[in-house]
Amino acid sequence: MKRTAIVFFLAAICLPMVATAGYGYKIIGQSGNMFFVAVNEDQKDNEDVYRFAVGEACAGKARCQVQFWVGSAPNGFPLTDAQVDSKLVQWQQNLNTGLRRWLVKCGSSNLFAKERECM
Repeated sequence: MKRTAIVFFLAAICLPMVATAGYGYKIIGQSGNMFFVAVNEDQKDNEDVYRFAVGEACAGKARCQVQFWVGSAPNGFPLTDAQVDSKLVQWQQNLNTGLRRWLVKCGSSNLFAKERECM
C-alpha cells in the first residue's frame, strides 16, 4: 500500500513535465513579462503549439509578450541581429488596454492568417 502511494505521488509530480514536453515547445528564458520560446521544427506550423505556450507563459498576467523561434531561442536580452531576424512569431497582450495580437513574419509563415499583423 505504501509503495503504491509513493508510485502515484511520483507519477503526479512527473506527469506535468511529460505533458509539457509533448506540446512541441519549450520556454527557454524570461525577462520581466517577456518570454522566449523555442518551437520544435516539426510543430512550427501548428497554431495550437503557440497558443499552449501563450497560455502557460501568460497565465494570470495582465501584460505579457511571448516571442517564438523555431528550433532554438535566446534565453534573454540583448538579442543579436540574427536572433531578431529569425524570430517567427510574437504574441502581445495587455488586458488593461484590450491589446491581444499575433505578430507574424508574414514572408516566412502563414500562421494566424485571419488574426495577425505582419512584422
